[in-house]
Amino acid sequence: MRVGLLPLDERPVNTRYPAMIAAIAGVELALPPDDLLSHLREPARCDDLAAWLRAIAPALDALIVDVEMLAFGGLIASRISDDPPGAVVSRLDVLRAIRAELPDLPILAFNVITRISNANACTEEPLYWETYGTRLYRLSQLLDRAAQGEPLLDEIAALRDDIPPEVLRDMLRRRLRNHIVNLASLHLLDSGAINLLVLSSDDTSPFGLGSREKRWLASWAELLTLGRDHPLTDGQDQALQTPGTLLMYPGADEVGCALLARVINQHTRRTPRIAPLYAIPGGEEIVAPYEDGPVRLTVERQIQAIGGTLATGDGEPDLWLAVNTPSPRRTEWDESFAAEERDERYDHLDALVDRVHELQEHGQKVIVADVAYPNGADPVLMELLIEKVDLLKLAGFGAWNTAGNTIGTALAQGCAALLATTPVQQIAHLRFLLHRFVEDWGYQHVVRRAARALLERMAGVHEPDDTTIGAICRWIETHLNARIGALPGFAGRWRVTPGSTRLPWNRLFEVDFALELV
Repeated sequence: MRVGLLPLDERPVNTRYPAMIAAIAGVELALPPDDLLSHLREPARCDDLAAWLRAIAPALDALIVDVEMLAFGGLIASRISDDPPGAVVSRLDVLRAIRAELPDLPILAFNVITRISNANACTEEPLYWETYGTRLYRLSQLLDRAAQGEPLLDEIAALRDDIPPEVLRDMLRRRLRNHIVNLASLHLLDSGAINLLVLSSDDTSPFGLGSREKRWLASWAELLTLGRDHPLTDGQDQALQTPGTLLMYPGADEVGCALLARVINQHTRRTPRIAPLYAIPGGEEIVAPYEDGPVRLTVERQIQAIGGTLATGDGEPDLWLAVNTPSPRRTEWDESFAAEERDERYDHLDALVDRVHELQEHGQKVIVADVAYPNGADPVLMELLIEKVDLLKLAGFGAWNTAGNTIGTALAQGCAALLATTPVQQIAHLRFLLHRFVEDWGYQHVVRRAARALLERMAGVHEPDDTTIGAICRWIETHLNARIGALPGFAGRWRVTPGSTRLPWNRLFEVDFALELV
């Protein structure tokens, strides 16, 4: 099987992860050459990407396309570029051309409802976000709440006075343009140019302009009677070829992996039955940070995205999904509340890990999705997993960024693991499993914090520059290898490929590295 993927951007989560999952399933993944893709704030070469799609499409069994990359030149370009709506929408015509030439090729597309970041930082946003980011976020929340009937006009007027009119106008005009692109994507779906569309919500919340736009898009989907997002149960049809399949849910960086799993499941005529296990009683009803519904709904939506079903009846599922549910603190893990969290959660986590061990003993395949905290693993859960579970036998693991990112990527790996029958595929599975442990626990929870503290001592800065990036990458690599040494089954057998560690966007938030057998 050969699948083409036009990714959301060039970061490893959108390129390396899908490639590693494809290797587990024995699938060939075609990605664009690096020089055609975006590079942080530099957009991709959209015309060349369209030509690349036309060239590879005849040799594919399925095609997955991110609309941001095709229309704008990448995720960041969709937020900061000045391309007019007409130029952007016209770039989607290549999908109609491919459909005309290849009417039976499954084409899956995904696009993000533009976020409004709640931070005064402009690395990924227009430059004015450095000054007005939190105020724009607050105004977005108030405008949506007022639209739903709350008496907030005075507060909105005061906040509008605090934001320059040209800044507010630019932010709204960009959102209008991007909303037009989302409507154009719905038109592609309704006209049959694509088989499936995911409209995901990046860094979303129950209120805000993004949530308001999502409701508008959902109303158009209802008018067009397109398929809508809903929880799955055993026996529901997941055929890729069903016209008008629309999924809407929080997510972004995991969507490429989830849709890859979906086309693999369809190609192999599999509909994996997945049974969730929630660590904390009632925790499945908590809304995770950056999402707009309870984590139970996140699980159901991600199961639907990968083309699975929620196992609710008798019989053994294909996969168990053990979920460390969100902490009510709704923030990254911090040493200051570690003792209290341990008292509140330890017994429940211990019971969950015992259950994982028991299922492994009975030959069941288990994925662990740790969504207790955004941007890194729960140290208590990792302590228990290392102590009690055969890490090598896990079908998947995730603990990075948002709950949707974690669950979608971990489910995609689990689906691929069901197909890992050859030694090469099994090694590919262990490589990605270790990659998740090293990055989500070793780096995000341990090494990243230490690297930031080191930079502050060395240079008085929080992020590397040209004078420090080489040294900090070498330091990170050494300490990632130390984390591997703490993982039973992997220690002494695997290492970070020497010299492979890098910071893709020259910041500590994300890291890239390769792994090799010793």
